[in-house]
Amino acid sequence: MGASHVTRRDAPESVSKGIRMRESAILDELELRIINALQINPRASWTAVGQALDVDPSTVARRWAHLRATGCAWISVYPTPSTLAESLAAFIEVECAAGEATAVAERLVDDPRVGTIEHVTGSRDLLLTVVERDLAALGAFVLTGLGRIPGVRGTRAHVATELIAEAGSWRLRTLDTVQAQRLSTGGSPPAAGPFRPLDARDTSLIAALTEDGRSSYNTLAERTGRSVSTVRRRVESVLAFRQIVIRCEVAQPLSGWPVTASLWCRLPPSRLDETAAQLAALPETRLCAAITGGHPNLLLTLWLRSVADIQRLEAALADRIPELEILDRGLTLRHVKRLGCVLDVDGQAIRVVPLRIWT
Repeated sequence: MGASHVTRRDAPESVSKGIRMRESAILDELELRIINALQINPRASWTAVGQALDVDPSTVARRWAHLRATGCAWISVYPTPSTLAESLAAFIEVECAAGEATAVAERLVDDPRVGTIEHVTGSRDLLLTVVERDLAALGAFVLTGLGRIPGVRGTRAHVATELIAEAGSWRLRTLDTVQAQRLSTGGSPPAAGPFRPLDARDTSLIAALTEDGRSSYNTLAERTGRSVSTVRRRVESVLAFRQIVIRCEVAQPLSGWPVTASLWCRLPPSRLDETAAQLAALPETRLCAAITGGHPNLLLTLWLRSVADIQRLEAALADRIPELEILDRGLTLRHVKRLGCVLDVDGQAIRVVPLRIWT
């Protein structure tokens, strides 16, 4: 599989694994509010976050530095669906030989085409989220790449035709309405000037943002060899035109929503758009994607408070949307990688594998 440059998180060398877990086993209320604030406005200044939360900005900055160093929270950067209009996103179920799922995941973890790797229950062992440039490249990945890895017994690929909702819009909901409003008004300025597609000139800039989505314009200028004004203008442009998403992530076991469930569904094609919009609006929804290539035509990924919530949610959906047919379901046993960020067994970030989707 393709090799890639691997970026490690900046963490103090003195922070051992044992110490890290003891310090970060529980997020306190302020830490949850800081994460929620950065979910709303990931590049907000510490002054703006402090004012919204009524906390000293230096305290906010110090707490975030600790969250990031311990892998409890981080910033991910990736293209929006419109930017990927000429590429393909696919969800690939992988069946492995007994005892081989971990080894297969390890073979895939540094592949820059593979954004997410999950160990899941049900009729598959792994669930991958993959982005390729076209159907031919996706076919090559599945047949001559993935299919030849020792331990892989079978695959099923579902190609996304539309991402109705993705996790960049998911929120912890720990802030009140006033606090959230203070932060939402300080986001990216309205789009101005001519639209310019992402090109080779943006590669180094976005790579630097991938390492740290909160990097200052001065830092980005130093890393890319461009002027501060150019960097500022280009970052503001790609955000205003929604060419990239900068998203604040949290270690799921510490979020209060520790359970991931994936539902493979089918809806009448005439009802897909309307019903998918309803599903996307659920507070539990992390992903809602129209898919093709098999019997399901919708994939729904949820974060839940408990395993028992799955049955309650399914019962509620059956009452509200009787035409929704849930064909299969799976629980995530462990995230190995989430949107390019490699996670440890406790769901905390340890390093980044920049996604190859920029090229």
